[in-house]
Amino acid sequence: MTKREQFIQWLSDAHAMEVGIISTLEKHAADAKGLPKARAAITKHLKETKRHAAEMKKALGTFGATPSVLKEGLSKVGSLVTGLTVSLAQDTVIKNGIADFATEHLEIACYQSLIVTAKELGQTKIAATCKAILKEEQAMAKVLEAQLKELTPLYLQQLDAEAVEEPSLVTAPPPTRRALRITKTSPKRKSARQSLTK
Repeated sequence: MTKREQFIQWLSDAHAMEVGIISTLEKHAADAKGLPKARAAITKHLKETKRHAAEMKKALGTFGATPSVLKEGLSKVGSLVTGLTVSLAQDTVIKNGIADFATEHLEIACYQSLIVTAKELGQTKIAATCKAILKEEQAMAKVLEAQLKELTPLYLQQLDAEAVEEPSLVTAPPPTRRALRITKTSPKRKSARQSLTK
């Protein structure tokens, strides 16, 4: 494989990665409906991610290549499975934040590698595009880091509040003599019941 061929493959990987992230961010924005600040950041980055996917598709076009439909499909399925797993948890927003923070660092690493390879091949325009994308990924990583530091203690406080509100299991006091007397069946009732069952 030549450096050119490898670069095309990496651009295709980056495109598939961005396409998969779009569906994840759409779901995470919906999950954050009660957190306007977090939702705004996710929505903003969703727009950026759509643009990143378009830029990678354009970069592939420079080489006469098209995005891999198979890679796109696998990326979307992977994002869907991850989303379903997380959405079942009570701590969804925290887990979404952790997943998004990890994803941003994966993207940062990918674009750093693409920049080096683009420069090596003399693709200065693609290198500049990847640098611009890299800055946005780094900015989002910082936002997510700050949000995790802010939201995690709030979530833990919520758990404390819920634990206080939960009724404790108290053993019922033994029944009084009067209660026992009421529950006993009188001989008349007993005989009436027996005649009904015959």
